Amino acid sequence: EYAFQDRETLYLVMDYLEGGDLRYHIGIIHRFTEVETKFVIQCLIIGLEYMHNNSVIHRDIKPENLVLDSNGYVRITDMGIARLWVKDNAKEISGTPGYMAPEVMWRQNHTFVADYFAVGVIAYEMMMGKRPYVGKSRREIRDHIFAKQVQIKKYNLPENWSFEAADFINKLLQRKPA
Repeated sequence: EYAFQDRETLYLVMDYLEGGDLRYHIGIIHRFTEVETKFVIQCLIIGLEYMHNNSVIHRDIKPENLVLDSNGYVRITDMGIARLWVKDNAKEISGTPGYMAPEVMWRQNHTFVADYFAVGVIAYEMMMGKRPYVGKSRREIRDHIFAKQVQIKKYNLPENWSFEAADFINKLLQRKPA
């Protein structure tokens, strides 16, 4: 809504969103139901579609940047490293390693698909209670992604989750966007 600053601080005035960020809820709930996850992911995809239709790549989709209003609807925040999409963007490596698409990590040209990899990581985290690729450093996470394609199998499904939901998440988490 507004921005102003003094000599030391930049202040951003935004809508009050009393639902907290998704990281807070993941910390409390750990694993979500399929219905809860679908709702969050649907809200997120609608927001991303709007940005992508306006040629904007967010580049830092993660639970801390998803804030819920009082009804649980998701708002995408922190557009600090969002950029207008350009064809030659291999040098633009930014984002949070646990949610960063492989093509960004490997310094390849990337498209809006990079944001959807992060959606897959979030959905996986909501389903399984942990991120699919972990490590203590960017290098460890990159090596983990490089070593093995994460795939949710039928026998890994939490109770009351459909294989269709797992298949959707598996498709978002593909290491090769093509």
